[in-house]
Amino acid sequence: MLSTNQYVRVFSFDFTKAFDTVRHETLMSKMATLRIPDNIYNWINDFFGEHYHCTRFDGQCSSVAEVKASVIQGSALGPASYVVTAADLHPVTPANRIFKYADDTYLVVSAANSRSCLAEIAHIDEWAATNNLKLNCAKSKKIIITARGKRGKSVQPPPPCSNIERVSSLRVLGVIPNDKLTTTGHVDNLLSASTGLMYALRVLHSHGIPPASLHDVFRATVVSKITYCSPAWSGMCSAADRARLDAFLNRCKRLGFCDKDLPSATELFSDADDALFERINTNSQHVLQRYLPDRPDPHYSLRERSHNKSLITKSSELSERDFLIRILYKHCY
Repeated sequence: MLSTNQYVRVFSFDFTKAFDTVRHETLMSKMATLRIPDNIYNWINDFFGEHYHCTRFDGQCSSVAEVKASVIQGSALGPASYVVTAADLHPVTPANRIFKYADDTYLVVSAANSRSCLAEIAHIDEWAATNNLKLNCAKSKKIIITARGKRGKSVQPPPPCSNIERVSSLRVLGVIPNDKLTTTGHVDNLLSASTGLMYALRVLHSHGIPPASLHDVFRATVVSKITYCSPAWSGMCSAADRARLDAFLNRCKRLGFCDKDLPSATELFSDADDALFERINTNSQHVLQRYLPDRPDPHYSLRERSHNKSLITKSSELSERDFLIRILYKHCY
């Protein structure tokens, strides 16, 4: 969208107690439209049915009420059930996009469709009411992302909803990009959280934990935190932010918390990219497979590649930050 628009709005919507308010009747009516065996449908219906609640206080017990809503947050079936509930939520304007990850819902609207924002928000609010959910505008956020080549210009789009706060950075599934499509705030958060973990490592070190075990703990906590979802955001990580991460890792090496040969942040990101690409290549059912079509069989000899995927055209500077484009060109030679 940014390749053809001056800015893009991203809305992050919050539904009050989303998992607790999904109505069983509505959920099961949507389950009935899915192509699942009758015995599975009956099992799900039985799982959600016949839940009751009463309150005992000061020796007295309230009347018993049947629980007719809630997908039981914490259960294995809960997130999948919410996904079924939200499956019929679509944007009003086809060019807009709605991304749904369980109860995390994001609306993306380009500058060209700016006038559709109010209609989209009203539609989501109406859908929520129909499904016994409540859109909480006080906790919903919006961020306006501007293309790199157009940031010098004054971009002041009118706010589409006065009840939705505009922010300069937004937490999306544990990652914090900002309105300049960099991850400085995310790296700040990583370093803050990792510094807190160092106290625990220091305590373990002082109690005589073997170095090999300490290094395992470091990888399981600090390294896993730094590389969490890194294919999605490492392309937006600036050289300065990578240097900050490297400085932190070097400090941990000096303190003996990790191996001396621990890779740099850039190498950790590259390894994570390669590992994800390998999983995509070896799993025909991987969710990202549809974005990586096989290249057509040429009837002439070409230079051998490490993959048989079609290359995606680089349309702008933003292309270099995209995992799929980045990894395809990395492994094409």
